[in-house]
Amino acid sequence: MKVTLEQRSYARLAGVMILLNYVLQDLGDRVTLRRAPETFAETARWASHADVLYRVSLVEVAAAWIVIGVLALALYAVLEPVNKRLAQLALVLRLGASFVGAASVMFRMAQARLYQASTPEGLFTTEQLRALVAVSQRGAGAGVTVAWMFMAAGSVLFFVLFMRSRYLPRALAGFSIVASALMFAVAVAMFVFPARTNELKLFGAPMFVAEVATALWLLIRGLGPRISGESPA
Repeated sequence: MKVTLEQRSYARLAGVMILLNYVLQDLGDRVTLRRAPETFAETARWASHADVLYRVSLVEVAAAWIVIGVLALALYAVLEPVNKRLAQLALVLRLGASFVGAASVMFRMAQARLYQASTPEGLFTTEQLRALVAVSQRGAGAGVTVAWMFMAAGSVLFFVLFMRSRYLPRALAGFSIVASALMFAVAVAMFVFPARTNELKLFGAPMFVAEVATALWLLIRGLGPRISGESPA
């Protein structure tokens, strides 16, 4: 079976979505998560005065999860002819990641509202607000971690299909399968040991390399010829 024009178009779309996801995540997290260490009062004061910027950043994070859903559809369209059942399962898993991840943004919005609640004197004590913010952070973190589990599981299946079809070089597809499996294990470990989240995130670097390499390959080289004899189901 030859690679169709529709598959090539969706492959390019997938490449764009992979890169766009990382751009949106970086823009959103740069404002809401990666600020220099500050006291609670300083962070609350900044969040209250930069309310619009904070909300725009959260919109960027939510948009990144939407992009992940579009990416799932694009990958499904590319790989459905290789094995429809596995492609459907991978699509469902990746869409699950999109839904759970987008829902976790609500906790981050609640965190912003708690920071704003610290402005009126006497509404909450500093200790109470700090505890509530910590709870919302844990909720958002747990949601993202579960989303990563879904996403990594779906990625394993998609890259297995890429290897079967030879649409990607076998070395790249094989590396991506291992990176996706490692990302799943990292996400599980982060969920079980949340205190070690920052250290465990370093082990997600191979997944970043695999996805960026895949995106560049799909955009620059496109899909390779499919091997003969593959069963579509």
